[in-house]
Amino acid sequence: MLERATSLRRRTVLGALVAIAFLVATTALTVAYFTDLKTLVRVLSGGSWPWIAAAVAVHLVYFFGYAILYRLGFAVVGISLPARSIVPVLFAGLFINLMVPTGAGAAALFVNDAVRRGHSGAHATVGVVLVLLLDLLTVVPFVIWGIAFLLHARMFESWQLLAAGAYVLYLVLLVAMIALSRIKQSAVRRALGWLSRMLHRVLGWFHRRGPADDWPERTAAGLADAAGAIVANPSRLALAALSGLAIHALHALGLWLFVVAFGAQVPVGGLVAAFSLGIVLQVIAVVPQLAPLSQAFMTATFVDVGVEAGPAVAATFAFRGILLAVPVVIGLPFAWRIGRVRVDARRRSREQDPRA
Repeated sequence: MLERATSLRRRTVLGALVAIAFLVATTALTVAYFTDLKTLVRVLSGGSWPWIAAAVAVHLVYFFGYAILYRLGFAVVGISLPARSIVPVLFAGLFINLMVPTGAGAAALFVNDAVRRGHSGAHATVGVVLVLLLDLLTVVPFVIWGIAFLLHARMFESWQLLAAGAYVLYLVLLVAMIALSRIKQSAVRRALGWLSRMLHRVLGWFHRRGPADDWPERTAAGLADAAGAIVANPSRLALAALSGLAIHALHALGLWLFVVAFGAQVPVGGLVAAFSLGIVLQVIAVVPQLAPLSQAFMTATFVDVGVEAGPAVAATFAFRGILLAVPVVIGLPFAWRIGRVRVDARRRSREQDPRA
């Protein structure tokens, strides 16, 4: 048991170091390609602090807005949780995803917290799936808006089409599997079984473990439950979707505030294009540690729509930095606290039943 925990900590630290190395390398390459370090330092130091403070405040509200989205997503499956109880789990999950960028860590925290509060683990899992689906679907209007602007301005490039197409394909497959699981759960289970075998084969090349043997069956059942929840509670789902749209709009506002803070102006359509394509590239990154590359492509989009290189690099650097800094500063204490609670609970359980 101790050896397994030590191995897990080593993999976590290694994953964190790899993620940080990719971020530093991406930032350095972005600066070298679009401008130079002297210009970046000058633009950053000349930023308007009131606008920067406003951008930071908006991003803090954005993070708390995600807690509301989770609350509404859980309400769709019949789980009632106050937003204030979701906030610590959300920030702890963001910190864990930053250290081990797979998304599974945050999902496990939400499910475990719901079970600890007396709710069904299966329903909580469905709630997490619904939040993921809503988070991805509510980006689509922004992607359409941004792509339409680029097409109208004749600034559209092939990589943007490929990124948007891959994102839409991913969403179509996810929605199709949820819909199909409602009527043909066995077919979805077989498709997931094929995917599981492929993942085992690919991850085996890197000496990594693949999904558990029962992953296809559990995932198919979870997707079927998600489909049932969507059909049973359309009004609650619509409210959660509106919340998702508002959160992304708030996120885009924070990016705009950073652009203005560093002395530049950007067309609204150009802002939406850079913002939405940045999210798209983070989602479709085959290797999670490559997600910071979205910073470079956001900068390229800003430059294409007329933003000067210095402010464009500074704005995307600050935007990406706040998305990393907040989970570390706020999420680390919550992750430590949640970890202590779980350890104490296991210790009490063993004291009551030594066989546990």
